[in-house]
Amino acid sequence: MNKKALSVLFFLIGLAAAVLFNVFRHAAPLPVAVILKVIPTAMMLAWIAAMKLDRHNALIFVGLLFSMLGDVFMELPGELSFIIGIGANTLGIVFYALYFYFSDKSGDWIRLVPVAIVMGVFYIILYDNLGALKIPVLVYCAIHTVFLWRSSARFGERYISVTSQWVCFIGCVCVTISDFLLSLTIFGIIPNLDKFQVVDMILWWSGLLMLTVTAEIRRAKVKASVAGSAAA
Repeated sequence: MNKKALSVLFFLIGLAAAVLFNVFRHAAPLPVAVILKVIPTAMMLAWIAAMKLDRHNALIFVGLLFSMLGDVFMELPGELSFIIGIGANTLGIVFYALYFYFSDKSGDWIRLVPVAIVMGVFYIILYDNLGALKIPVLVYCAIHTVFLWRSSARFGERYISVTSQWVCFIGCVCVTISDFLLSLTIFGIIPNLDKFQVVDMILWWSGLLMLTVTAEIRRAKVKASVAGSAAA
């Protein structure tokens, strides 16, 4: 099977699992729900491996592993499982931020300002509901700040098109909004309704997909550029 057909197959399997999970999340047995939840991210991991796993996308691959692990634990019952899930999810964000940093170490300090303002406002919204978690949540917001700031460095990237630059950044914004929507329900600022859970997962998976696809586009362009330079 060629890579294009394989890509379509992985996408359709992930899409079907995502739809089934959102429809039957609360009706299906827990093992079934967990399996359905991890399939979309597992398909992204399989896709990276099928395309080519190397140093240019290894950090994305590891980040997806942690994100998938977080999805598993956050679906399991019990406070400890949920905390482990949040921790794994946070490590995923750290690895995505590291991916952006090592692929572009330019400062882009001015881009940090609007991101920091938005994150600061969000933290203020949460503040009165955090109790003993004020410091951990502050760290969590700081990690997302760095993640979005470094993802904005994609703008002006010479290896990918302007469209891909925007898709990458929008994907990262979707990931952050997904995590913040989850935070709003965790701390009781908005009710934990099914519609918010569905939106949360749609944002999460679509954001990871956009990040993964644009990372592969960049990897392929970098490899082609290096090969062209070597041939010259």
